[in-house]
Amino acid sequence: MAVGDDATAAGFPLVPDTGEEGRIRWGSREINRTRDEVAQVKALIPSSKAGYRTFGSASPTGGSDGDIYFKLV
Repeated sequence: MAVGDDATAAGFPLVPDTGEEGRIRWGSREINRTRDEVAQVKALIPSSKAGYRTFGSASPTGGSDGDIYFKLV
């Protein structure tokens, strides 16, 4: 697989190799764009126990804090 194929499939913009947008002086902009994308992914991850409980599904309905729940699919 070529470099950038996974990024393109995920919908991320690629940094061009040539032209005005491929200049080294735009490197900081691309670093900041990467940091923005990482922050967007990080925002999707729950940050509390309640967040993890409600993130995937409504089950389980009972249990105590710290219990492990396994669901066979």
